[in-house]
Amino acid sequence: MSTLTHALQALADYCQNTATTAALTFHRGVEREALRVDRTKGRISQKPHPKSLGSAMTHSAITTDYSEALMEFITGVHPTVEGVLKELEDIHNLVNHELYKHDECLWPASMPCHLTNNDEVPIAYYGESNTGKLKRVYREGLSNRYGRIMQCIAGMHYNFSFDKAFWDFLEQHKGMKALSASEKQTFQSDSYFALIRNFRRSSWMLSLLFGASPAIDNSFLPKKPDSLTELPENTWVGPQATSLRMSDLGYQNKAQADLYVCYNEVDTYISTIKKALKTPYQAYQDIGVKVDGQYRQLNSNLLQIENEYYSDIRPKRVTQPGEHPSAALHARGVEYIEVRIMDLDPSSSIGMQSSTLYFIDVFLVYCMLRGDEFLGSAECHQLRIMQQEIATHGQDLERQFDFGQGPVKLRDKAASMMAELAEVADFLVQQTGNPAYRDAVNAQRTKLNDPSSLPSVQLTERCKQQNGYQNAMLALAKEQQAQWMTCPLTHELTREFMEKAEQSLRDQEAIEASDVVDFDTFLADYLVPQ
Repeated sequence: MSTLTHALQALADYCQNTATTAALTFHRGVEREALRVDRTKGRISQKPHPKSLGSAMTHSAITTDYSEALMEFITGVHPTVEGVLKELEDIHNLVNHELYKHDECLWPASMPCHLTNNDEVPIAYYGESNTGKLKRVYREGLSNRYGRIMQCIAGMHYNFSFDKAFWDFLEQHKGMKALSASEKQTFQSDSYFALIRNFRRSSWMLSLLFGASPAIDNSFLPKKPDSLTELPENTWVGPQATSLRMSDLGYQNKAQADLYVCYNEVDTYISTIKKALKTPYQAYQDIGVKVDGQYRQLNSNLLQIENEYYSDIRPKRVTQPGEHPSAALHARGVEYIEVRIMDLDPSSSIGMQSSTLYFIDVFLVYCMLRGDEFLGSAECHQLRIMQQEIATHGQDLERQFDFGQGPVKLRDKAASMMAELAEVADFLVQQTGNPAYRDAVNAQRTKLNDPSSLPSVQLTERCKQQNGYQNAMLALAKEQQAQWMTCPLTHELTREFMEKAEQSLRDQEAIEASDVVDFDTFLADYLVPQ
């Protein structure tokens, strides 16, 4: 009996003995990024974040990411997929009605629209408080380090945690008895890190099945790489690519290429990140920190702050005001994980499908229960190579890839993992009575039998049929907004978001009024290691 099968049987027994499926209640929320573009030509918006939507600094649901034009929608935490998507739909409905008034719409894809140059990308503005300036200077640093165009890439982040009842089961399953509060915290963190390690071993599957960024507008890169071919109307495409967003052509960061972040233990993970925060980097020193009275970046180290480290998954803990993420992890352990590998689904007006979220749930349960072997540096290196190759060549299911034990045909490796995922899905259906888990896995299994149904293949075909990436995505953006305009806003929803917007503006004003030191002093205090 495999480790996975044994764990699933034990979990089934636990549910039966406790007469509840509370251990199978998952808590999830999503973050969806999307560029604001003008509806006529599909060019990135030069207008400020709409004041009618509140303060990007303090609004809990509607904010901005890198650019003033890169919107980010954040849901609360929900025990059901349907609850998450209902909240996300409400946000999209309201925002689309507001943007329509200003002749703008949301870009549906992960890779950005046509961009003339870096200067066309407005950096996000968060007001004149010290905290707002910190966020702004951090983004100035990203601009000077990597360029603004790269920062316009959009994605979907999935925040996920297990219920307390699951941890009660896992402690019992692993033979843990009478754990103290601190021991429970350590056990939970260690278990989430085991999930993360298995995720990194298996996340190529998500790029294969859900990757939807095989094409880019040629303005994204200064010259065409040999790996891409040319389509009409300024479009470059990876002939077998699934996710250029997750390839070296997407989040390019040569400075971090050799940064080995260990996911074996919380303390080693934190120490690795902290080391990068203190390690000077010559190219960034050449930029300068404060030049002629203007900040160009927060510091000249390998990382300005912890969030600058790019990863397809992160351990997370809700932070307190002024608290660094690593300090929160160290003090209170891992609270949830953030899946960051997912491209936007251009065919969906909210950037994702319900079946996708159900599949991720299955995938994360699989990653939690399939084992807890540590990752070595050699395996980490090979995983990165393999994941990059699948991001650029994953449409070719007959191609062989090295998953760490020699070359294997992608179709065979994917079919083997899909069988294990189906085992998890069947278990969840049996225990919860919700067929959506099995349906989600079956929908993805179909893609392996018919590669033409892969999102990456479909997006490439759409580009070919509609005269290029820019034209195809703009047409889709208009079509999706038109659909939203047929969905009337209820009085209750309008009032709810109006009140949130007004409160967020008041909150920003209060933060600005509460500053008691100048920004130089504030920044120096902020950068002190915690």
